[in-house]
Amino acid sequence: MSKTATKSKKAATKQKAVEEHLVPVFVMGKRYEVPDSLTIQKALEYAGYQLVRGCGCRGGICGACGTVFRFPGSYRIEVGLACQTVVQPDMYI
Repeated sequence: MSKTATKSKKAATKQKAVEEHLVPVFVMGKRYEVPDSLTIQKALEYAGYQLVRGCGCRGGICGACGTVFRFPGSYRIEVGLACQTVVQPDMYI
C-alpha cells in the first residue's frame, strides 16, 4: 500500500472521530470514550467488552439486559434496558 493511501486512511479515521462526538462513560470504574449516539450495550462492545450473557433480543422486548447506572453527584440509582438506553456523559455503569 502506498504512503498516500495510508495517510488518506488515517485522515479519514481522524475525520470520523471528529464527526462523532465522544463522551466519557465509566464501566466498573474504568473510563472509556464512546460515541454519544450509542446505547449502553453498543458502548460496551465499542469499549472492547464481549457480551456473552444478558444480551437477549437487542430490541427491548425480552428484558434480559436490565442495567443499573448512576451519575456523579446524584444519590439516585437509575435502571434501564442496555439495548434501549443511550449513553450520557459521565455515566457510571
